Amino acid sequence: MVKDKVSKEIIILSIIIIAYSLQGMPNFDFDSYAFKFRPLPENLIFFRYLFSIALRIFLFVTGIGVLFRKEIFRKCVIFAGFFTVITVYWKHPVSVFKSVLLWRIEQGVVPASMMPKIDELAWKSALICYLIDIIIAFVLIYLFTRPKIKEQFR
Repeated sequence: MVKDKVSKEIIILSIIIIAYSLQGMPNFDFDSYAFKFRPLPENLIFFRYLFSIALRIFLFVTGIGVLFRKEIFRKCVIFAGFFTVITVYWKHPVSVFKSVLLWRIEQGVVPASMMPKIDELAWKSALICYLIDIIIAFVLIYLFTRPKIKEQFR
């Protein structure tokens, strides 16, 4: 492989990281973000909001940095993967899913007949998000520790 040419694998992985960071970026309307996390104290919600934005910016910069094949960004991806696995429960609290489902029932988007199953649905929704985040995290950890990928970084 030509030393200066970025491999297709690196480009694809970088696109995945950048897309993942943008997909999870909270909008800049704190009130709508805070609504999902009530009844938590507002200062805790605000801290979580700022942390979420900082993490997404970190991932976005890391995704760009991966294209430059710098070792520090490869290590950042691995760190972010482990961090995601460790904090996934904090990232997706079941209470948020329950709040959103209740709001959607109030809006008529979800039928009121689902009310008795609201806790079950909230847990299932959270578990799906847990699995998606954990699978993506472990795939990235695995791929960025592979010799073929690792050798492309300097």
